[in-house]
Amino acid sequence: MSGRWARGVAAAAVLAALAAGCTTGSPPAGTVEAGWTALPDAPLAPRRSATAAWVADRFVVVSGWSDRACPPTADCVLDPGAALRDGAAYDPAADAWAPIAPAPVALWTATAAVVGDTLYVLGAEADPAGDTVGEPVLLAYDAGADAWATLPSPPEPWSALVAAGDVLLAIAGTDEHGPTTDAALDPATGRWRTLPDDPLGPSFDREAAWLDDRLLLAAKDLVPSPGATEPAVVRLAWLDADLATWSAPTDTEVIGWAPVAVGGHVVFPGLGDADGGEVGSWGRPYPFGGVLDVATGEWRPLPDVGDETTRAPLAGVVVGDRVVVGDGLLDPATGDWARLPGVPGPEATERAVTAGGGALLVWGGAASSGNLADGYLLRP
Repeated sequence: MSGRWARGVAAAAVLAALAAGCTTGSPPAGTVEAGWTALPDAPLAPRRSATAAWVADRFVVVSGWSDRACPPTADCVLDPGAALRDGAAYDPAADAWAPIAPAPVALWTATAAVVGDTLYVLGAEADPAGDTVGEPVLLAYDAGADAWATLPSPPEPWSALVAAGDVLLAIAGTDEHGPTTDAALDPATGRWRTLPDDPLGPSFDREAAWLDDRLLLAAKDLVPSPGATEPAVVRLAWLDADLATWSAPTDTEVIGWAPVAVGGHVVFPGLGDADGGEVGSWGRPYPFGGVLDVATGEWRPLPDVGDETTRAPLAGVVVGDRVVVGDGLLDPATGDWARLPGVPGPEATERAVTAGGGALLVWGGAASSGNLADGYLLRP
């Protein structure tokens, strides 16, 4: 992987699929009354793109970058020396931070998941000797022991980590470079076992969500020029609790990304829709977002909250039994939506965002004035 990289602005729209003929969702229902609370100073230097997670009743913030963010559309030189290894944990009950053991290596980019009291982080090692990105590394942080371990990387190193109960999964993102392998980590042996091939066939935008007793795989057919003449819609398949048997594929009308599990629902939190444009029109709009009721198999549209959002970095974050959609929190069981108050401080990108214990945490990020080291907590 080259040391030169382009940073794009990822549309936090995500997806969903309403059944044919669905109407627009209901308008917003209210506003979150609680406000953001400023956190005490963390024992961390300002940074962007840190990894944050809820682990063992604490918010853990680790790694990140100390250099300035690369402007959108710019081509910047990677500075591995700016990659950070240190971290800290915030205890909301005590309203206090404490340093944690530094990670064994600094990671250039990372995907994370929590299983039990262990935070798993998979990323590319930042090579301090040059402007290249090293080999993929899987790290495991044991919150109880305050200790890190290095584990074997999954078969497909550029996978997304997914917590499936007490099992860690690695789901490959695309078959564009050839057939890929999904795998599960055996916590006792530290070895990966291959999952059965899914029934969706060659796909891209492969993403997964765990719903207590089964795994949902969402993906789009890998065809020449996806979306050129017809929409690249999401297709679904379910893997049982034993991670052994797949269901038959299910078609949707979704064109978005990033499904999340919220109770007995799957939410694709993207706003708006697309119709292919004047050239290659698809004939009608297809939605980016929606709500799937797993028990009934029925889809519902997202609330009509407009296509614009100032909370894009928060989109898809699950807080208790609700999920951030647009500028607010959606209860997928009732359809109620409540607007969130704006995050304090300067406008910033690359914030560390996570939720746990019924609260939403935002920390650090990149502002026009430089990187930040402030944090805020919201208990909606």
